[in-house]
Amino acid sequence: MKTCIIPTSSAEHIGKRLQESYPGANVLFLGINRDKKKFFPDGEQYTQIPDIELLEGERVVVIHSGMPDPDIGLIGLYHTLSVLKKPTKSKKIGDKHFEYTDLKKPASVEVFFTYFPYARQDKRFETGELIAAEDVFDNVVNHYGVKRVYTIDLHCADADWLKNYPVTNISASGVLKAAMEKDGYKNVVHMAPDMGAQERNGLKGLEKIRENSFEVKVRANPEVNVCGEIVVVDDDIISTGGTMVRARNKFLELGAKDVLASITHGVMADGIEKVKGNYTKLYLTNTIDRPDANVDISGLVWNTIKESGR
Repeated sequence: MKTCIIPTSSAEHIGKRLQESYPGANVLFLGINRDKKKFFPDGEQYTQIPDIELLEGERVVVIHSGMPDPDIGLIGLYHTLSVLKKPTKSKKIGDKHFEYTDLKKPASVEVFFTYFPYARQDKRFETGELIAAEDVFDNVVNHYGVKRVYTIDLHCADADWLKNYPVTNISASGVLKAAMEKDGYKNVVHMAPDMGAQERNGLKGLEKIRENSFEVKVRANPEVNVCGEIVVVDDDIISTGGTMVRARNKFLELGAKDVLASITHGVMADGIEKVKGNYTKLYLTNTIDRPDANVDISGLVWNTIKESGR
């Protein structure tokens, strides 16, 4: 049984990297419409798996990034999974008349989220809300019949409800550290910018103190000592960049010699620019297709797919 990889539109950059760097990767890209585009003039998406017949009885891994357009991206992902759930051969037999034949389905379908959307909506914060992150998992697994879901540095990895789903969460810390070491940053101290990052990454660091509705200050844990050190601030997501800027300023105030940023997901472009403008260097993976991404995770994706398929 072969493993066939299908990147959605938001993950085409990963699919191209896999195709270029790993000869064993069997990558199949989605098709385009008669206008040679992925969208119709009214904005609706076009979804086609041109080589659907090649997937009969095979293992299929769909790679998807939940940004930069989370809602549009999910529609594209769901449509791709729908094609795989009920593959059909179409044959034109006359003007506007077609003959349809059901095809044999893939042996299994898995989804690899390089960035999982809605992961920060992992609780019901207000009455009448849904847990949006769980809703995405529920659709993918229970409606579309996906066998396993892979994520990278999932923001809601500690949620109790996640145990109900076949999820494998992978850390990008190894590839980020390797990129830093390649640049000569070996003797560094890794710190977290807030309590959430401390819990997710098992690091010491800072905690936020909200003074009022508009002002937030940060303080260091008593055991934090960064005087004369090169500090690497590790976090999973850049959104507005405000937390990261406050962290950089605090570590310099505590005597750090230099401060670098290490981030898995560059969610907001403005936040990325803010961090770049305040840190000596930003190490950012390409889980989301951003121009400033300088750490490639395609090897992490490929190795995970290979190991899990054995």
